[in-house]
Amino acid sequence: MKDLTAFYAVVSGVCFTLLGLWWVAVQEIADLRRSELGASQMAYLVSLQFALPGTAALLSQVAPAVPMLWRSAFVIGGVAGAVGILFMAPLLRGSGRHRALSLLRWIGVPLYLLIVVVAAAPGIGAAPGGTGLTRAQIEGVLFCVLVLLGVQTAWTAAMSPEPARTSFPG
Repeated sequence: MKDLTAFYAVVSGVCFTLLGLWWVAVQEIADLRRSELGASQMAYLVSLQFALPGTAALLSQVAPAVPMLWRSAFVIGGVAGAVGILFMAPLLRGSGRHRALSLLRWIGVPLYLLIVVVAAAPGIGAAPGGTGLTRAQIEGVLFCVLVLLGVQTAWTAAMSPEPARTSFPG
């Protein structure tokens, strides 16, 4: 990996800071903890958008000169992110947080899969006539977009109106 240690250190710090702030928001906004509305599952899914890239970036710092380590961390994180979104999406249909869910489904899943492909495919990046970026640099750009997606998802999840509840006469 080209010397991107400072970059990935910042990415992991930013991700874990955002994760902590998101947890504070979840504690302060009671509607984000309601399991009967799917909100608590949505809150967990948003947490993953900070925890997974933060952990992958942190793992890439363990041995930056060993490409297999950062590639493995990015592949595992990418697969976990895509599977997490796809697994939880059906559970969140009634949560009222359709915008956040759409962001994750239509942007998050392809982004996580692109992270997997770049980390795993030997022919991507640093190719003649290509982008001129190394694979680690391409991953860095993708991680920046992933952090932006996480922030936007957190915002839309926290600011979505609470779905109407049906009350039945007792």
